[in-house]
Amino acid sequence: MITIFRMIRLWQIKIKWRLAIYQFIDKQLTEVAGHPESIEEKIMPYLTELIHNSNVQN
Repeated sequence: MITIFRMIRLWQIKIKWRLAIYQFIDKQLTEVAGHPESIEEKIMPYLTELIHNSNVQN
């Protein structure tokens, strides 16, 4: 009987951690989605370098 309780408790803890991780990821993504300009400023130099280098190779 104790092992069943332990299994249930471990399952509950596993679910709790999984939900906490999902909540953290969701919070981070909504924060990033709220400021698309900052993403664009960070990604644009790498994207232009990638496009430039691919055009030079062709």
